Order: sequence, then structure tokens, then C-alpha cells
Amino acid sequence: MALLYTANNTGGPGRLDLTFNADNVSPREGWGDRHKIRNQGQILPTHAFYNTLLDYADLISDFETWESRRGDFCFCQYPFFLSIWAKIHIMEHDARRQMEIKAREAFFNSIINSRAVSQYLVLRVRRDCLVEDSLRGVSEVVGAGQEEIKKGLRIEFLGEEGVDGGGLRKEWFLLLVRDVFDPNHGLFVYDEDSQYCYFNPHCFETSDQFYLVGVLLGLAIYNSTILDVPLPTLTFKKLLASAPVPNGITGSGSARPPLTYTLDDLHQYMPAMANGFRRLLEYEGDVEQTFCLDFVASVERYGQITRVPLCQDGENRAVTAANRREFVDLYIRYLLDTSVARQFEPFKRGFFTVCGGNALALFRPEEIELLIRGSDEPLDISSLRAVAVYENWRVTDPGEHEPVVVWFWDFFGRLNAKDQRKMLSFITGSDRIPAMGATSLIIKVSCIGGDIDRFPVARTCFNSLGLWRYRDREQLETKLWRAIVESEGFGLK
Repeated sequence: MALLYTANNTGGPGRLDLTFNADNVSPREGWGDRHKIRNQGQILPTHAFYNTLLDYADLISDFETWESRRGDFCFCQYPFFLSIWAKIHIMEHDARRQMEIKAREAFFNSIINSRAVSQYLVLRVRRDCLVEDSLRGVSEVVGAGQEEIKKGLRIEFLGEEGVDGGGLRKEWFLLLVRDVFDPNHGLFVYDEDSQYCYFNPHCFETSDQFYLVGVLLGLAIYNSTILDVPLPTLTFKKLLASAPVPNGITGSGSARPPLTYTLDDLHQYMPAMANGFRRLLEYEGDVEQTFCLDFVASVERYGQITRVPLCQDGENRAVTAANRREFVDLYIRYLLDTSVARQFEPFKRGFFTVCGGNALALFRPEEIELLIRGSDEPLDISSLRAVAVYENWRVTDPGEHEPVVVWFWDFFGRLNAKDQRKMLSFITGSDRIPAMGATSLIIKVSCIGGDIDRFPVARTCFNSLGLWRYRDREQLETKLWRAIVESEGFGLK
């Protein structure tokens, strides 16, 4: 199977595989694999190799056996058999274990040194200086010792009340991602066709900013938080290819894919340019006379075109039918690797400062992308409703018999896709579904009092929505929607 899996990853061009068979899904996985991804260069999608029966095995013991290098058989030697649920389960265990070690060390240090040492990584930030305060806080922690950043993360917004039970952390991630990935910030450039972004090779910002972005993604994985970052799969492919070797651990199925740059990689980020290269490769006429190209990359930099040689004496080397494949390969490598090396290196360093555990070696690039970004599949309101829990309604089955709850789910279902995302973000702090699917996201709907002219209350730390017993549907919808569009932090804008 390991040989078959390796051969599969050297196959032809990939595509998205949106098929889904409910009979082949583990109950633990729920419906999260509805968005199956076939990575570039694969004949069969990654999920075709999953053995969901292993979801019921003792994965933690298996992982620890793999780490110990005792030579015993373990399934972690063949990670392509492990479902995304199994890998996330192992990743969360690895993160909790490291957090517990750091919390224990902080406790004993506080006793030995007779001073208070927090068992958490606490970042205190101002909303109007979010990037600067976050960068300064991360830099201070890393400067004091990289291991400090592996404590559990807690966020404090200065000037606001609230204890972070998870909700403030979610909001910090959401606001910081929105800021650093803003096209006007200049760290990343966006392609209008693909709606993906990539490192800006001509950015004036210091490497510290890219280091912060890397730390941000690492902290998101480490703290099980979803980020909507529009980075192509190639970014995660580069990260895994440059990951530190996990303590000498090897396995027949865990070898990382070789780092190559293909037309498929470019097509995901810049489809128009990739299609142009494909036409060049397929052209059957006189390539040199028709295209009049040489081994030079033409790059736009703030309105001016700069010519960059792709090889030695590239300006004087014409592109012909015989060497056009070499030209395309060099051009793609320049766009995706060489030109962004100055930006990618601090990004990579920041990511592995936080997320350097052995569990990361079990993932493929498309799985890391799903782990970080979550699923952007259309929200399945009926699945969310099926696993929701209710509190303080004093009726049997509030989801069916309590008018306010019924009105809420009906309103949620009638919203358009964009507004449903807003509703989900208001309740949970994130507008995306976890990698394991909607059934792994449990929303709590609580009754917080009788009929009163007050707004609903969301506790994003616990994915909880508190509703009053509103007198009619119109009052519920008006109050709830105003709370969604006008809320910020612990109050209204």
C-alpha cells in the first residue's frame, strides 16, 4: 500500500473531487469529509486511502509508540491510512501535552523563584493597534525563550472586560487575519481570477511582519482555531517540505513529497498565466518566431515592468520548441519560490517556532490547509440543528416545541449564504466549519429570561447563544440581526 500511495502521488493533473458517500464515513468523522480534495498530481484523492476503522483504535498509544522509535509496528508509520479526524485527534493530543508540560514548568518555577509565573501565554493588545501590539507581544515571548510560546494562548483586549475562555482568542485571530491579509497592507498580492493571495515579492514591510503571520498560523493549529486565510495549497506544500525532521522518526508512508513546482500549483494561484504557459507548451508551430520569448521573467513592480533573467545569459537565449519546458519550469520556480524567498523564510521560521511537534509529519499539504482554514462548504443548517443543545427552556425538546427556538432556526435557514456566515461568526467567533464537519460544531441555545426588549447574548467561548422569550418572530429577528451586524467585542459598535 505504501508503494501504491507513493505511485499515486506522482500521477497526472489533479482536480477537485466533490463526491461524497455517507456509507463510508465514520460516525466520529460526521460529515466533515464532504469537501474531499484531490491534490495536484494525484490519481486518487487522499481520502481514498483513509481507513476510518482506525478512528476507533488507541491512536494516542500508537502515536507514542511511533515517537519512541522502539521498532514496533504502528499505524503512524503509514499516515495515509489515518483519516483527517484521526490526525486532528493526534495533533490536539500533542498540543495539549506540550501545553501541560509548559504549565507544569511554570508552576514549579513560580514556587522555586517565589514569584508568579503565568501558565498561559497572555497577549495584551489594543484593538486600534492590533498588529503592532501582537508583533511586540510575540517578539517579547520569543525573545524570552521560544518554548514560552507553546503555552496555552489567552488574549486580553485593553480597556475591555472579559475573561478569555476561547472567544477572545477566536476574535483576536479573526481581526488579525483580516488586518494582515488586507490587500492594502501590502504583505500579500491577490489574483482577481483565483481569489487567492501569495507573498508580495516587492513588499516594503520588514521580515518581522511575515514572521508574525507564520506564528499566527502556527498558533491557530496549536490552539485548534480556524483561520480564513486565502493562501493556496502550495503554501502548505512548501511548509511541509521544509519542516524539521521529527526526531529521526521514519515510516514507509510518512516520507514528505518532493518539493516541485508545477503548472497545477501555478494554476491554483494564477490561472490566467498558467493557461498561457499551457498554450505555449501545446503549440505546434514555430515557437521561436511566434512567441518571440527569451529566458527572462517580466515582472510588474509598482507600475513598471522589470526583466529578470531566469538563467545565466537568459536575455540572449531564445525560447524554442526544444527548450520551452525548461523555460516554463524556470519561470514557475521564479514566481513561486525564488522571488518570494525573502518573505517565505521568516514566515516559515515563525510557523515552526510554534508548530514543530511530531504530529505535523502525519499530514499532507491539503490536510494542513483544511486544518487551518476549515471548510468553506455551504452551511448545513439542518446538521447544526441536529446536534444543537438547549438549556433553561423548561419544555421537552425545545428545538421542536419552543417557539423562540423554532423561530431562530427558521431565521438562520432563510438567510443567504453570506449572512449565515455572519450568524455563525456571531455565535462561535468563526464563520467556517471545522475540518471534521458541521456535526462536530455544537451550538448551545439558552433561555436567559422572559419577554424583554433586550438583545441576544453570544458567548463565543462556548459556542453559546442566549435568547430571551421574545413575544413574536419579528422581534426576535430584529434584535438578533442588529446584534449580529452592530456588535464588536463585549458590546455594540
